[in-house]
Amino acid sequence: MRRTIRPLLAAASVLVAGLPVGLGALAPSPIAPAAAAAGVDLTCSLALTKTDPDTINLAYPDEAADYYSVVFPNLPGMRLRITGQFPHARYISFNVYDPQLRPIDAIADVEIAPDRGSRNPFEAGARRGAKARTYTAYVDFGAAPDRRRDRAPNTIYSGEMADGTPLPGSGLIYRIYTPDRGRDDFGDVPIPTVTLERTGSTDPVTPSMCEQLTKPTITFLTELTQAGEVLPEPVDSALPFGYETPRWRRFENLPAAVADNALENPTLEDARPLLDPLTPYFGQGGFLSNIHNSYVYAATNRAYGKVLVTRFRAPTFPDTRDGARRMDAAQVRYWSICQTEFYSQRYIACRQDDQVVSRRGWATVVVSTPGQRPSRATRRCGVTWMPWGPVPEGALLLRHMLPADDFEQTVAVAEYRKERRTMKGYLPRSTYYADAEDFDANAALRCR
Repeated sequence: MRRTIRPLLAAASVLVAGLPVGLGALAPSPIAPAAAAAGVDLTCSLALTKTDPDTINLAYPDEAADYYSVVFPNLPGMRLRITGQFPHARYISFNVYDPQLRPIDAIADVEIAPDRGSRNPFEAGARRGAKARTYTAYVDFGAAPDRRRDRAPNTIYSGEMADGTPLPGSGLIYRIYTPDRGRDDFGDVPIPTVTLERTGSTDPVTPSMCEQLTKPTITFLTELTQAGEVLPEPVDSALPFGYETPRWRRFENLPAAVADNALENPTLEDARPLLDPLTPYFGQGGFLSNIHNSYVYAATNRAYGKVLVTRFRAPTFPDTRDGARRMDAAQVRYWSICQTEFYSQRYIACRQDDQVVSRRGWATVVVSTPGQRPSRATRRCGVTWMPWGPVPEGALLLRHMLPADDFEQTVAVAEYRKERRTMKGYLPRSTYYADAEDFDANAALRCR
């Protein structure tokens, strides 16, 4: 039963935190009326909570993204004003979260109208090198209007409690993905300034003292997990994790994900349906998920084989890393596949779209320890390799971000447990091989 309890405890530890992971130390505090009248600069919190893969690698983050967070009090008559510059990067967004780590509302780069005289370089076909690129966005403390046309421009909403009152506090996460090559982590612009101010204020925003602040980082722990071999299993461990043929599911919410990973195995599968009546009550999202991303995942286990091969159709994307002059239209803005450790919620490694080998629109990804890496798991053979990590049990996770309206096979439109009907080849299929030798001898590959 130990393997069942571990993932449940991991999820429970996140839930009891009450606010986004890594933000608990920044719990909302009362703001003096005089200070509130002038606006309160929260940018330092945004800068100092940048996630570090060696210290805050949990809630299944994406290796290609940087995350900056701030917790704020939902004070009556107040709002957040966000001022910044569009970075030289693939994507940015702001998501607001409830205490259950579910996204309430969000705004993506392409949805933000630029300030007068500026350009939004994220619009399809836009020149990405525009000089004037400033924007202003807001977080309103309350529920979003029922009709989208009634929303205020460039505004997201922090939500409310069941009785109609605002949540006492919320979390805001700023994401930035894949700065252009040669640009800094912020995409060569300052970090956005976040100001707590009175609703309707037109006072100019003073540049923050923290807009260029960076948090010290360390990097060796994640590198060690990527290079290490798998830890031995406990002698008394008899409960499998996952199936011999991995089952890919769309991510709906936290309870469904925990149930899928903990109970979908040959030993406990009969108990899995008992949780189905509960999952609708938890809404959509969780694990600090991003509204603009949709996910499918599969529980994996080296007990079924030391080499895991996953194949799927790869969506088209705008390849911006080398500083493309224009933002090209594509099936998705971004996609990635990550090998994660389910219990701790760490990513071991991710490969984003422009790092994955694609042949005739199909990708083949191999996951193994470095010692079990097949000799044919190379780009020359059309294969992208990822390290397994030190724990035998894991989870593969595939993201699709901001799909185009006419991309009908994306994760976003898939139905839970009926994913193949709509996604077809874009939903991965995974197969275990006994070891590297088995893969090299039997995998159908054409090496160049």
